[in-house]
Amino acid sequence: MKKLVALVLALALCFTCVSALAAGKLSVTQENTHFITSYSNYYYAYAKVENVGDKAIKVNAGVLEVYNADGDAITSSDYISAYARYLEPGEYTYVRAYEDIEDGQTPDDYSLTITGKAEKDYANQRFATETNLELNVDAGWTTRNYMYATVTNTTDDVLYDLSVVLALLDAEGNILYIDSDDLYTERGLTPGSSMVFRKDIPSNYIEYFEANDLVPATVDAIAYIEVEQ
Repeated sequence: MKKLVALVLALALCFTCVSALAAGKLSVTQENTHFITSYSNYYYAYAKVENVGDKAIKVNAGVLEVYNADGDAITSSDYISAYARYLEPGEYTYVRAYEDIEDGQTPDDYSLTITGKAEKDYANQRFATETNLELNVDAGWTTRNYMYATVTNTTDDVLYDLSVVLALLDAEGNILYIDSDDLYTERGLTPGSSMVFRKDIPSNYIEYFEANDLVPATVDAIAYIEVEQ
């Protein structure tokens, strides 16, 4: 059985109040895990997280714990990758966490705790993005599997520090893989122009998908920059 808990630390609760105060609230709308074994053994947990509250909130922190069949914790990590982490009401983003599994250990269950925090000082500005998926691309000596995100600058300013997160999904919207890319401060996307981000899906993931009857179908992407309010 898979477990995932989304905890929201947005506002202090007033127990004497009858009505709830306005706040951001995180809801996990999809989650998935993979145990990828190749040169090393990694347990990955993915989540799609949405702000279902009525105020802005930041995906602040998280903890991944992995258990064996006896329910004993075999490893844990308090590091997560939260992309486009500043969420306005109705917005969603993706979260990834992973942990190295020692040889001889077999994961059977997990717990992923995601915490949020009220945020007024920063926000994410998002941009129009088109996606595409190309599988089994002939690269001469091998084949490649690519996720594409084409990002368009619809503003009047050059965009620096542009980031994009790409989520590989199956036909039901289950998360199969997550990757990201950034322009950083040295490169900018000029007004009205577009840029294509291409990310290769690692071969050990493709082998895992084939062994477990998982079929990549689409790509979802979020392009964003962090701005000070």
